[in-house]
Amino acid sequence: MRTIEDVPTAPGALPGVGHLHRLAGQRLRFLESLPGVGPLVRIRLGTAPVYVVTDPVLVHQVQSSKGRSFGRGKQFERMIPLLGHGVITSDGELYHRQRRVIQQAFTPAHIERHAASIRRRTRELCADWTPGRPVDVLEVMKALSVAVTAETLFSNRMPDGVLAQLHRVLPVIERAAVERPMLPKVVDRLPLPFVRRGDEAVARMRALVGEAVAACRERSPEGDGDVVACLLAAHDPDTGRPLADELICDEVIAMLIGGVANVPTTLSWAWYHLALRPGAERRMLAEIAESAEPGDAVPTSTDPQALPYTRAVMYETMRLHSVQLVTQRTTAAVELGDVMLPSGTDTAYSQHSLHTDPHFCHRPEAFSPERWLPDSGWKPPRHAFVPFGGGRFKCVGDNFALAEMLATLVAVGSSWRLTLQPDARVRTSVREPIPGPRGLMLIPKPI
Repeated sequence: MRTIEDVPTAPGALPGVGHLHRLAGQRLRFLESLPGVGPLVRIRLGTAPVYVVTDPVLVHQVQSSKGRSFGRGKQFERMIPLLGHGVITSDGELYHRQRRVIQQAFTPAHIERHAASIRRRTRELCADWTPGRPVDVLEVMKALSVAVTAETLFSNRMPDGVLAQLHRVLPVIERAAVERPMLPKVVDRLPLPFVRRGDEAVARMRALVGEAVAACRERSPEGDGDVVACLLAAHDPDTGRPLADELICDEVIAMLIGGVANVPTTLSWAWYHLALRPGAERRMLAEIAESAEPGDAVPTSTDPQALPYTRAVMYETMRLHSVQLVTQRTTAAVELGDVMLPSGTDTAYSQHSLHTDPHFCHRPEAFSPERWLPDSGWKPPRHAFVPFGGGRFKCVGDNFALAEMLATLVAVGSSWRLTLQPDARVRTSVREPIPGPRGLMLIPKPI
């Protein structure tokens, strides 16, 4: 049995800053290099050590079989001043109570109903496109996700004008939630421009959400089975009282951030890869056209098995573009591999690193939806593909996110092709949970 002192340290650490310079300048390349150091690797955020788990079997132990010995880590603790105590940041019994309440709004029937709304909203957004005129697809997908997430939370009860304001402040909060956890806590108190922007955006977000929740309570507390209705109907199990408005607002903020952080980025990358691979695009669009019901250009089924190649495009995009780093902290001494981790040890794993490891699949850098088809002969290694995390902290809205992505791909692909500008220079930004495409302008062409 080895001790924590025996864990190798990733190369390149500098006095005082540790690996922060690598995370700032070459984050994805640095994370991809860690499996070559060992199954458990020490990195330093400043002077604070974090032990990165790179072996998928050990990641599974952290998430599931030994999950009771792990709680939320430093990353989520540092998000609390921004996001409050919602389901993204909470832990323990509070987290389990919140998750049980929220899951009531993500039944298959609710997902099917919202999928119809996604298709309608997507058609409305695309109706403004002019053939041949480039569009910022990421911005369109973000606007769509804000509207869809708000409808999931509030049905049609959100006050007029709130959606547009949410669309402006959410990206600022999203970036702050990624950047702040990488920096020392003292940064939160410094008069830095990016700190001020994040704090101002959070204050505005709280005011908007508080207004929307109050309007729901006054107009129609029972709603239509949406998330806010479930929260308004819930009671504290200790006191029997309804949940405090502050906690309801924390939940709504957490769900808004969770709903708009990753889906738009994944969809935008999907269209980018399809534009680079016309053969894959033609195959997906043909499948969408063939599955359309008579008299309806958009299939109504949200079952991904009904669209195997479109589903493969979605999964391959999630494989190539995943969350950078997820932290957890040991709540008791636990053996991981052949190392005993003391209680209070900060650990992390990288979905991006797991999914792009050469041990995962042949040519992991290539966009190849075909690898996910049943007849490909390839099967992802067990525990190696975790786009929504796993165990008790797995994303509560994973099935909804899959349905939203599928419905959006189908709704756009039933009417439009999206092609890349000849001189396009698309860069990768690491300022979002899933690194996003910067400068992605695509040209819509009607089918």
